[in-house]
Amino acid sequence: MKLSTFALILPYLLATPAAAQCGPVIDLGGTCDLAALEGKLSTSTCTLEELFPGQDAASIASTVAELCEYDAPVQFVEIQGTYQRDHNFMDGGGAVADGEYGFEMDTARLKRFIDNSMDDSLISWPEYEQKEDYNPANGYGDNGYMTNFNIDRDAEKGSCQMNTVMCCFIESAKDALVDNTDVCRHDLSSSPQSNHVNSGWSVFTDDDPAHCVGFTWEDGDIYKGNTLFYTSLYQTVVNGYMGNVPGAPMCACVEQMPVVTKADCVTSTGTGLQYTFSVDKDTGDVSASHSVAMTYGDCGGNDLKAQVKAVHADTAIATDIDEYLVGANNCDDTNAEYLNSEQLLVTSASNRFTNIDGAVEQGMTWRQIFGEGIWFLPPHLDPAEADEEMRTLMEACIPALGRHCLLLRKCPSCSSEPHRNIVYQRLTAFPAYQEGISTATTMDVPELFMNKWREPNNVMHVDYELYTSVSDALSKTNEWQKADYNTNSNNYGFPRNSGPTSHIGNNWNSYKWGGATAENHGFYVEVPGDATSV
Repeated sequence: MKLSTFALILPYLLATPAAAQCGPVIDLGGTCDLAALEGKLSTSTCTLEELFPGQDAASIASTVAELCEYDAPVQFVEIQGTYQRDHNFMDGGGAVADGEYGFEMDTARLKRFIDNSMDDSLISWPEYEQKEDYNPANGYGDNGYMTNFNIDRDAEKGSCQMNTVMCCFIESAKDALVDNTDVCRHDLSSSPQSNHVNSGWSVFTDDDPAHCVGFTWEDGDIYKGNTLFYTSLYQTVVNGYMGNVPGAPMCACVEQMPVVTKADCVTSTGTGLQYTFSVDKDTGDVSASHSVAMTYGDCGGNDLKAQVKAVHADTAIATDIDEYLVGANNCDDTNAEYLNSEQLLVTSASNRFTNIDGAVEQGMTWRQIFGEGIWFLPPHLDPAEADEEMRTLMEACIPALGRHCLLLRKCPSCSSEPHRNIVYQRLTAFPAYQEGISTATTMDVPELFMNKWREPNNVMHVDYELYTSVSDALSKTNEWQKADYNTNSNNYGFPRNSGPTSHIGNNWNSYKWGGATAENHGFYVEVPGDATSV
């Protein structure tokens, strides 16, 4: 993958001198790819090898793909000029919000783009060279997407599973902000790259003005970059809208945004899209461009929630959107339900958040060894002592019961119901201790569960079994069937993407990373005495 901070330099990065009989202009029609180029060249005196001399077939295919993806459209980063400006703006800061030189001067570059290019430009979804190495190394996928606009559904931490983006503004540099929504709450752990907070939540009770607007798209929509620009930067330049809800990004995929009552909906469409390859008559360098007529507007009377339900009917997205757009006058009720079911304020409302250290749960007495969030408890600072303690506790049942003591992870914040109570039954002896990542002959037991869930000496159905209840563990029934592990040094802890019958993501814990839903959990070891043999 080749991403450029300034997409305008791509013609030079990809420059290849073509033969004189090629060009000067090759019209590809409405599709930009190798097949379209081959079709046009089949009726000309120019061949692919002459257009891209010195390149083999694989190299030519790669060059054409890069020209089509990164040179033909307007790269989102070209509009403001740098990744940092885009990142700061989407989070609610940057030069425009900070007012370094005054609103008119700070937005002058954006206004020129709106006046001169917006209506006849195909804008790509934002990708950045600065993210090209960071994203693969940190679970965001092999791409250059901004964290809060990560449309890679296969990425461990992909943020746009719902194909929906929203901006929420709280102030205006021009006329008064059009207040169209109420802000209910925000889960701070959903946007750690914006607020730099791993976990926590905010509930908003004041009726402060806010204006939310967003859009949704179907897979394959090539104009979503245009709609993102219209939803974000355009609203700031034309309406003066800016400022983020405290603790939340100003613009992001809806999963990273606050829960609100409603949002306006916008869309963009393009007509007459044509792609062109141009060959410089002096150097033979090949570049790509396009022409299109863009139209921007609302969603035909639908607000964002209605549009999402219409576009994604009969899919999970159509129901999931109810969690983020809750409807008029529903903040109080949904906030109360959230606080009682997810953050326990009153014990009688739910026992999911009761710490069971020293208590009886599922017929067993338990001792907590470590945990995060509401059950925060760090292990011993000395890794060797932490390992020795955990081994001793888990091996305490062997003399009387002939088995290791059960290990229970309680995780009330986990999004998957089976992951809220996972019972680990060790079947084989632990190998010798060595701090860090497990090897073929060693294991750091606390680190295995906290951050480095790996397969060596930890094979499902051989070294351990997982269950959803103590009764299943004692009866040896309903064992989990799908195991998943780290294959490198990533900090994904227990149980990675393991699941009862299929892989289930984002329910792993990590004491070094944030981002999954297990931010509130505790690990407990069965205390011998009331234990039952199997």
